[in-house]
Amino acid sequence: MILDNNIIDNFRDLLYNFWIVKDGNEEIYYKIKYNQNKIKDFISKNLGSNLIIHNRFIKLEKIPSYLVASEGINTFNNVEDYIFLALILLYLEDKARGDLFVLTDLIDYVKNTSITLELNHIPDWSLKKDRKGIDAAINFLVNLSAIKVKDRDKVSFVDNRESQALYEVTGISNYIMRLFDTSITDITDINDFLKLEFQNQDEEKGDVRRYKVFRNILYLPSTSTKSITSSEIDYIKKNRNYIKNEISSKLDMEVEITNNLTLLYDDTSSTMKDNFPNNKKITEIVLMVNKEILDDIKNGKIILDNYECASVDISYLKMIIKRIKNEKIPYIGKTLEKETFDKFYKEVVNYMCMYNFISIDGDLVTINPTISRMVGITKELDKSMQMDIFGGVEDV
Repeated sequence: MILDNNIIDNFRDLLYNFWIVKDGNEEIYYKIKYNQNKIKDFISKNLGSNLIIHNRFIKLEKIPSYLVASEGINTFNNVEDYIFLALILLYLEDKARGDLFVLTDLIDYVKNTSITLELNHIPDWSLKKDRKGIDAAINFLVNLSAIKVKDRDKVSFVDNRESQALYEVTGISNYIMRLFDTSITDITDINDFLKLEFQNQDEEKGDVRRYKVFRNILYLPSTSTKSITSSEIDYIKKNRNYIKNEISSKLDMEVEITNNLTLLYDDTSSTMKDNFPNNKKITEIVLMVNKEILDDIKNGKIILDNYECASVDISYLKMIIKRIKNEKIPYIGKTLEKETFDKFYKEVVNYMCMYNFISIDGDLVTINPTISRMVGITKELDKSMQMDIFGGVEDV
């Protein structure tokens, strides 16, 4: 069965969004609901994921077989941001749709509950770091339409702790956290959540093995052979034509499968703000960093292992990024050029981790094979010019 263009678009909407909220997205919501049986055919056959059809939203649960940095919330900077999110969700739990609340009540609740629960970190709203954290959590919920901004001061809470805001509850915040069939109170390791997904099933055989392979292809930026099980590797080798044909014919996307890498290509992905590549300047910077690293691999300065991965000291990555910032000014953009190197470096590294180009453990950086697939070639330009890798030159 070849899905028609409308259903392909519906699947992309589900794939690239946390959920589709009916309020404000009625046309997309009702199209997906109308086509749900055909969409479910592909999901049940190849993904084994839950497609939740609610009278106010539709959500595809996207759970891969292993964890990568891209599974985090890219606007969060530390663990405390996630704790703030969980506490805000607790605050919203007993509130009804249409209820209003002010920022002061919310931050008081977050601090008091942190004390009651004896959390390791008690927020101090005089610290900008904590104000940034709760602001990130609030904005995350606003972007998901879990709360609406009714009114707020022009100066944000981040810049002024006396700033005030009024919010409205939309009534769907209780569905943000995943619902589990069993108790999770005894879980101490994040990987245990993945084990719950296929509890009491043989993950090395049959449907589950196929689900894990397809989930990684569609839910992760890329899949390195180094990161998956031998049974998943075996499935990919034996069924590469089926995988390619299924995704090409039914989703209008292409899959590259090599000995050490499985990578999904979607021609429409550059129009999606959270996909790579996109029209953000940080994308172009990462492409330039990738090119520098790939050149060093080709010149023998970096030696790949049997998985086409390599390990380098973090000082090497800092050197590359610093050189890009200093020498590629026409491609950097005015905003990023003005940033301190520490902030610039952190943004680039976080972005590279998010899209699985690298992973970092302490001072050790693992370079993944995805690096070689996405690079940016630049020209020598006068520093008074601005340039996009994807084309176009402007005078500053």
